Amino acid sequence: MLPHSLLLLLTAALATSNSNTLDQIPLEAPLPTTFPWIQRFASIGDSYSAGLGAGGRLDFYCSRYAKSYPNILHTSLLGHNQNRTHQFLACSGQTSTEILETQVPALSHDLDLLTISAGGNDIGLSPILSNCVYQFYMASEDDCKTSIQEAAQRVASKDQLYKNITTLISATKPKMSPHGIIYLTGYAGFFGVDDDGCDNVTWAVWSTVESSKQYLKLELREALNALVRAVNSVLLDVVSDSGPGVRFIDYNAHIEALRGRYCEAGVAEPAPNRPALAFYEWDTMDSGEDPKKLRNRTGEDVPKDSFEGDIAKRINKTLREHPEWEFDPDKGFVNKTKAGGVDDKGAVGDTIHWLLPDSWKRVFHLRPEGHEVVARLLLEHLEKNGNGMKKDRLEL
Repeated sequence: MLPHSLLLLLTAALATSNSNTLDQIPLEAPLPTTFPWIQRFASIGDSYSAGLGAGGRLDFYCSRYAKSYPNILHTSLLGHNQNRTHQFLACSGQTSTEILETQVPALSHDLDLLTISAGGNDIGLSPILSNCVYQFYMASEDDCKTSIQEAAQRVASKDQLYKNITTLISATKPKMSPHGIIYLTGYAGFFGVDDDGCDNVTWAVWSTVESSKQYLKLELREALNALVRAVNSVLLDVVSDSGPGVRFIDYNAHIEALRGRYCEAGVAEPAPNRPALAFYEWDTMDSGEDPKKLRNRTGEDVPKDSFEGDIAKRINKTLREHPEWEFDPDKGFVNKTKAGGVDDKGAVGDTIHWLLPDSWKRVFHLRPEGHEVVARLLLEHLEKNGNGMKKDRLEL
């Protein structure tokens, strides 16, 4: 059960967060700094750290966004400190091994605070979402089960997820100052599982042309949530075994308490703009966004190795097999039964041609309100536990 005061704080954050601010403008006026010891701050990780889709885009190739929890911390919640620097190196689509190889070497030394989000790409998040939910490539029910089973094996194996994250954290320790703190953030379950109201709901991109559509049945939702809990359990084990100065933020229960998941009890999906929704759904529009622009802007390129790039690759594969299909902004991809179809440009340099509108590219990622939850939980933990010169406590 959440402390009542914290629940009120997070509820207020969800109610008042405004996604219409400019890229580098904080969510609110910067607070007077209460952390003068944080002079060198850095953030590494995957798309959940980069903040894919949340606010204004700060970077193209790594899809870093202004309303990501690291940027919220730096520009607002940590308070004003003109001497503080922030290395924002998180990159969408990267596994922990890729983070180790490309982001860790770029970190400055003597860091006072480092945030990390990693592990989702290690277990195969994109294939699971494609095969089990959106079917960006024409996947069957067996493909979905296989994706979940393979992910569960990667989570359970000490030689895979546990080893990868342990190696990553070990490599960052020499970059830290004597009092520096490393925060590893977990993930949140995507689905409500209190009723069967979503059992007849499908989010398949090819819903009008694919006979074997996936539905958001209770069994599937429970399996995907269980996978998230298993990942968080491994991440907590890594943190517990990593010694002083390494802490874990598990926000899963907080998103659940705020009814921020898809398919919450009593919600008729799709409900992409439900105020409490913490994740992006098809056609979710944050405050101040232009719905017409988000729905109609297609045909852009996206980085090959990003979350968007992986999905684009799957869609392009299907279109090569079915050139008669076209994109309809209201229905997804449909069979127009006419010559021509959608022009698949395929790979171009370090990018892949993208066919979905912007409003679909950020699915299953935290909205600004969700990032605010993570940022405030981390802030509260810092306030309670201080820097690495004090005794660490893992619980909020």
